[in-house]
Amino acid sequence: MATAVQDTERAARWAQLRATAQELAERFAQRAEEGYDKGEFVAQNIQDLIDSGITAVNVPRELGGFEATLEENTRLLRIIAGGCGSTAFTLAIHAVLTGSMRSDLSVAVRERMFGAVRDGAFIVGPFTDEGSGGNWVMPSTVARRTPDGFVLDGVKHFATGFDAATHLVITAGLDDDHLEPPFNLAAFFVEKPERGVEVISRWSGFALPMTGSHSLKLDSLQVDADDSVFPDGLTPLFVMARQQWGHYCFAAVFLGLAEQAYELALRRTRGRSTTAVTDLARLPGIQFAVARMRSSLATMDALLTEYATRHLEPGDDLPAFVADTCVPKYYITNEAEHVVATAFEVIGGSGIREGSRIGQIWRDVKAGPLLPFTNDMAREFIGKATLGISPVETPRWV
Repeated sequence: MATAVQDTERAARWAQLRATAQELAERFAQRAEEGYDKGEFVAQNIQDLIDSGITAVNVPRELGGFEATLEENTRLLRIIAGGCGSTAFTLAIHAVLTGSMRSDLSVAVRERMFGAVRDGAFIVGPFTDEGSGGNWVMPSTVARRTPDGFVLDGVKHFATGFDAATHLVITAGLDDDHLEPPFNLAAFFVEKPERGVEVISRWSGFALPMTGSHSLKLDSLQVDADDSVFPDGLTPLFVMARQQWGHYCFAAVFLGLAEQAYELALRRTRGRSTTAVTDLARLPGIQFAVARMRSSLATMDALLTEYATRHLEPGDDLPAFVADTCVPKYYITNEAEHVVATAFEVIGGSGIREGSRIGQIWRDVKAGPLLPFTNDMAREFIGKATLGISPVETPRWV
């Protein structure tokens, strides 16, 4: 009986979260009309997400939270992306960190992290290192041991959402002689430092320009030993075992952009006429384009739902599991581009005007295939795993 009541209460809360996300997405779209071309950071949007409780959906149940599933996270991100891609992607980083780490953390770090998130914390993870890019298991940032913890030095790019961050998850390579890369990878959970972190380049980008993805310099940043998230030598294994969160949440953002582009194309076409045609919807080319978009979106939705509900645990073959998680990320981020391009053609020349929503989406969707795992890396992992070749064995590309 108690379980049935809890299920009913959870279903009501989930319906409320989705409705709130839809309301916020409409608000975010209005703000993007003014802020997109200026590259204004989505600070107010993030605060609205915090105030609504959406940033706290991954807090574990025993700590008083909703404990959203991975599939539920992807649903919320798709809705938010319909209003603002920059906001959805910034939220995705927070969602990946809070969702993927709740089952693997030590008790002390877990309670500290999710207590903060429950109270309104926003977590950012600057993982892209100078010189190694998105190869997050081979960081150039160095962590040197001290009697009380570690000192971190390096440069981090794409610190998405840094201006709104209250806490950071920072990766670095331990300088221990007995730990060879990638097993020297370490991760630290810290409050946003007042010293030791400097913004050296403020973000302005062709795509997702409002994410505040600045470049950071870590200069003798001191962290405590208790800030270490995983045991020495095991961080890359934990990270790979939770790669599904990054791949599926990122894919959700770009699927949400494609879904919004499709809706814009439908609204722009219905009842529209030109000097040559009284009803554009009756043109075969328009009908075929709409059919193609609808079919692509249905396929992407089914693929992401399947993977986000059934492909969740790594099992015995971790590299094969990582390769499996590449499938929806690779397919959706590339197919979303095709849908958006088709929608742009249907909408026509008005889409190239400054401030047009379809123009914003067209720019934002270009970032999808560039995010880790990039197309080449995704194809390598998928292809090798399918052929029975370990994707992580060396040498590579021989």
